[in-house]
Amino acid sequence: MSATAPSPRPFGPYVLTRALGSDALGEVWRAGTAGASRLKPFLLVRTFAALSIDRPALLAAMETAVRLVDDVQGPAIAKGTVMGAIDDTPFVGTAYVEGRTLDHLLAVRLLGTPLPVEHGLLIAERLLAALESAKPVEEFTGAAHGFLVPAFVCISNEGEARVFGHGLGAGLLPALRHPRARQSFAPYVAPEILAAGKPTTAGDLYSVGAILFEALTGRAPSPGVALESIESANLAVDGTPVPEDLRRLLRRVLHPDPRVRDRSVPAFRRDLSALLYGGPYAPSTFNLAFFLQKCFDKAIQRERLELAAEEEIDPWTLAMPPGFAPSPDASGGRSRPQAEGSGSRRLESSTGSRRLPAPPLRPPERTRSAPQPVPVRAVAGPIPKKALSGAPLWTVVIGAAVLLAGGTYFAVTQRAPAPAPLPTPAPRPTLAPPTPLPTPAPVVVGKEDPLFQAAVEKKLQEEGKKREVKSAREQEAATKKRKADIDKSSEEAGKSKDSEETARAAREKSDREEATRLAREAIARRKSEAQQTETAAAVKDGDLVETDLVDTPPIPVKQVSPHATRLAIQRRITGTVLLRVLVDENGAPATVEILRDTTPRVGLGEACKAALEQWRWKPATKDGHRVRTWIAVQVPFK
Repeated sequence: MSATAPSPRPFGPYVLTRALGSDALGEVWRAGTAGASRLKPFLLVRTFAALSIDRPALLAAMETAVRLVDDVQGPAIAKGTVMGAIDDTPFVGTAYVEGRTLDHLLAVRLLGTPLPVEHGLLIAERLLAALESAKPVEEFTGAAHGFLVPAFVCISNEGEARVFGHGLGAGLLPALRHPRARQSFAPYVAPEILAAGKPTTAGDLYSVGAILFEALTGRAPSPGVALESIESANLAVDGTPVPEDLRRLLRRVLHPDPRVRDRSVPAFRRDLSALLYGGPYAPSTFNLAFFLQKCFDKAIQRERLELAAEEEIDPWTLAMPPGFAPSPDASGGRSRPQAEGSGSRRLESSTGSRRLPAPPLRPPERTRSAPQPVPVRAVAGPIPKKALSGAPLWTVVIGAAVLLAGGTYFAVTQRAPAPAPLPTPAPRPTLAPPTPLPTPAPVVVGKEDPLFQAAVEKKLQEEGKKREVKSAREQEAATKKRKADIDKSSEEAGKSKDSEETARAAREKSDREEATRLAREAIARRKSEAQQTETAAAVKDGDLVETDLVDTPPIPVKQVSPHATRLAIQRRITGTVLLRVLVDENGAPATVEILRDTTPRVGLGEACKAALEQWRWKPATKDGHRVRTWIAVQVPFK
């Protein structure tokens, strides 16, 4: 992570060694532990000292979060979480990993190097994995995180994403009332969360969508209109529109209405993973690490040099704050800082973490005139040694072996000669001057040892080959999976097409048979009615005559084609609509009835009825008179 000039200073049981940045919530530091002869292990410490912070609300949220931090475990969760307050300054810390926070990574767009699409999708998938791992926090507070912004996501140089700050949403959301904090973090907070200030799972999914939107487009979504921004968004890498499959995912989590927005983290992660690993993308942590190495090569080298220099800082040479008194150290006679008075009070969240002597939980009674000191409350979780060691285990083993060999050599070469036997009282012989011992050749040990450097180089080469082989295997497996999916989809599409053709033929046959039957029934009924009418009186203009009895049937002179409905087009509905029309003596449709619609009903019958009401016919005739008659009209749809 990019740093400023070294400025080590004590901070309770820690030493802040380097400022890494600041924002509307406070400052970010790299810090070491003050309870040993060296500052290792290192932590990433975020202090909340900005004017926007509501300290009572944040400390109350920390009191709740510390009881749950031990239950939040997973590969996407930051290790060794500590949180609390020192000198009235709330803070949260995690095991330090070489890399940078996500807000710094997204800011690379200012340098003309936007984040590739597959890397943005991979980071979003890791954020969803972190939300799944924080299920205990969600059950207790209503949200797995509550304030998921890029500043609380660490991206290591190895391409791993780690999230911290779970459960602090209720304490950090009040800061958004401050204009600067709102401008910085409102794009990642759902509209209903901005209004109510209560964290929810739907709000966490909105934050993931906002971060994914920024990773793809190079800009954060506009608060309140994120859904509209999706339609006109372009990819930052090449300026082309965002693919439709990615737009669908973004619409699901950036909808302003929480009732419409996705609220299931596992379901959304499953769909995103299916697109990520089954689509045209090839994500992997190795590729992301290679991208980071390419973009931040100088920063990574500088960070390693800074860490090496900070490892040599002796915490006992620093001026410790009041409340830390020296005490004898059995290991070497040096003094260690000890907590006294109101200097530090820690509530342990789990066993195994470093404990400092603590004062009583309640401060001593004071008079009303004397101001009450602010007690330092720190709640901490275990800090795994492996996560904070700063160097791989194999380098430590090789270094120890070299140091042991060098020590043994010095011990053998510097051993004093055995004492000569005491001389007898006989005449004293003249003693020759002692022969000086040869000066041993210097032995190079530690990091400058050529054997050590060769072993390190060999190990790095082996690790690089393993990563290349692993990446090749992953890409080959992904290619085979995509090919198998395409073959399976093609086979299923062929089967589906055959079944659709068979079903369509069956429907058309059934439609024809049904139309014929209905027409015959109508003819028989009209024939009976016409016969009864004929027996009653002679035919005259406007009389109703059965179609079979007319001299000339109605002839259409104006036809209007019906329009298929949008729903029918989307479902690809085929079939025939049968209608019954009463053509009057003027050739106009006096009555239009729907005898049979398509199945399913998608509005085609009503569309045909509206079209036939605009038709015109040459009227039917009987004995030279224009008469009314019923006719059947079939309208097919394909």
